[in-house]
Amino acid sequence: MIDRTIVILIDALGFALCRNRGFAPAGLDHRARIRTVLGFSQAALATIFTGLAPAEHGLWMMYSFREEGGPLRWVRILPRSVSARRRWLRRLMAWNLRRVHGVRGYFSLYDVPREVLPYVDIPARGDIFAPGGAAPARTIFDRLAEEGIPYRVWDYRSDEERSFAELEEAAAGGRERFLLLYAAGLDSDLHRFGSGDGRVAARLEGYRLLIERVAGAARRSGGARILVLGDHGMCDVRSRIDVMSRASGLGLSIPGEYIPFYDSTMARFRTLSAPARRRLEDLLADVPGGRVLGDDEMRSLGAGGAGGRFGDVVYLADPGVVISPSHMGEGRVAAMHGYHPDTEEMHSVMLANEPLPGRELELAAVAGTIYPGFVPGVEGAP
Repeated sequence: MIDRTIVILIDALGFALCRNRGFAPAGLDHRARIRTVLGFSQAALATIFTGLAPAEHGLWMMYSFREEGGPLRWVRILPRSVSARRRWLRRLMAWNLRRVHGVRGYFSLYDVPREVLPYVDIPARGDIFAPGGAAPARTIFDRLAEEGIPYRVWDYRSDEERSFAELEEAAAGGRERFLLLYAAGLDSDLHRFGSGDGRVAARLEGYRLLIERVAGAARRSGGARILVLGDHGMCDVRSRIDVMSRASGLGLSIPGEYIPFYDSTMARFRTLSAPARRRLEDLLADVPGGRVLGDDEMRSLGAGGAGGRFGDVVYLADPGVVISPSHMGEGRVAAMHGYHPDTEEMHSVMLANEPLPGRELELAAVAGTIYPGFVPGVEGAP
């Protein structure tokens, strides 16, 4: 491990966005386009920190299926008149997940309906920004802890402005040899305003100035490897499709015949019978604005084949199309991620003050780039 590394991970910092907005902090003259993974930020962050594909680290989506009853199976005993939107119930479910089931990382209940909640699980029980966060998969934080290397992390729970100020202070003379800051402000702005909005440009300009301050502090204190990267890009939203109403129109029962989960760009279904699966696949084949991903394509994307805990049938929206209504909430968004990784706007970017392994990288290669010598692995695997 070289003497000191500073990593600034900006959620939704895409290659196309940087190119179109001229985002180029001074001194970070080396640039690579990064092909992200299928999925959302959880899948991307886990891949960045483990060097493994989602099918290998097991944290592909925030929610998986567990038809025999997940950690919220007790919701079934509540009267049907009790809505999952009741504030007291949402607080109780969140307490149960954290205190009883040990969920330490980020999760949200969004608008997952109460008839689905008992049959889903949360695979990411640990804190992905800390040692053991992706267990049994190993992360760069596990390696840092094992080697006794002083490090510090600012994640989504830290105020962004204060985090950058503290990072600059640490770069100027702290004892840590590895510093990582995660910033989520750009992702929020893009969802709200879209890539062409002036507020997004202002956010990027603010990041440029902050990054240059950190780099300047590091130079004055002896230098450091500096890497700025994103986890995925973002597509501006142009249309919406209603998959939920079409699937509900089949009259299949929950949970007797199927369990649905509607993300912003993916509709996933656990099917409990062959006829139910055929009816869903036939229906989805005629829904414009997306397509069903086959087993071979799912495997080629590192998400594993269809079936198992993440769903038997996966419908993926076309770039710029969102599934609405969904379990993610009713609010409209101006931009979204979670599309096919080969979509141009979905590529993320890495900027550095030293040469990178190449100009085109896979997201799984990031772990070994920000932590040279890191070897991906899963505890207990042969």
